Amino acid sequence: MTRSGIIFLSILILNALIAVGYLLWYLIFKKDTDNRKQYVMHTVIMLLCPVVGILYFFLAFLKYHFVNLGERDLTDVEFSKKRHVPRVKADEERERNIVAVEEAIVVSDQEKKRINMLNVLLGETEESYSAIALALDSDDSEVAHYAASFLQSKMDTFRENVRKMQQKIEEGDIEEEECQEQILNLIRYMNHMLKQKVFTRVEQVDYVSQMEQICEKLFQNARDRMIPACYECILGRIMDLREYDRAELWGSRFSEQYPDHLSSYKLRLKLYFETNQNDKFFEVLDQLRASSVVVDNQTLELIRMVRG
Repeated sequence: MTRSGIIFLSILILNALIAVGYLLWYLIFKKDTDNRKQYVMHTVIMLLCPVVGILYFFLAFLKYHFVNLGERDLTDVEFSKKRHVPRVKADEERERNIVAVEEAIVVSDQEKKRINMLNVLLGETEESYSAIALALDSDDSEVAHYAASFLQSKMDTFRENVRKMQQKIEEGDIEEEECQEQILNLIRYMNHMLKQKVFTRVEQVDYVSQMEQICEKLFQNARDRMIPACYECILGRIMDLREYDRAELWGSRFSEQYPDHLSSYKLRLKLYFETNQNDKFFEVLDQLRASSVVVDNQTLELIRMVRG
């Protein structure tokens, strides 16, 4: 056998050993049997395309682990998981969405993880922005990119819609029913986004302040249109920011206007519980007992926590 033939045969043998070693590594040592077909296919390609197949997968490995996918503008997105703990009332549909997102980003296989994430983003996501933000911490940069791009788009849409709605309100007459209805719609719309806490702290504070100004305008000029849901929205968002003095003001207004509404008691109980104002907590509790309002399980649980 000629020298060139020996070299060629040696390359084929070395290529076969590397290909088989690749297969054994993932199936036996890594025990990743879920992707068995994928590794077998890779091995076949390396055997059918000596040297070239190995170089292709090796370069793909290097590109994925050491080369960035491009710069992304994520200045509007906060990467800490701490702010993603929701304080809103439990919603079964929303919880199912959150579970779906969490399952999508914990899959070990990178390709499956990306496909799962895309499927989540293409589904019903209106109540799952805070859960989608969890993917920003994914070890897969492409999954993080999907989540960041999606959230950036939703936040930009929110900013533009709020600007247009506020402009329309400013051009209208607060005495008119149509303008009052627009204000109610804007409060609901802002609350839906802000309660999911996907903005930076600075922008969250700014939008909650804008929301409070809108509520103040409605309270001062058309108080009868200040429905319980409005109080619940503004109180919830202000308490998220731990602005307890402002929250106490709105809580007092809520209880004065709607003394027989359970939320007016619940939100004040929560406020005084968080601020350790025991005297005021039990004062509100006594008022609740003296009223004819039916107490729900959530309120009972809060009372048990305090007594415990």
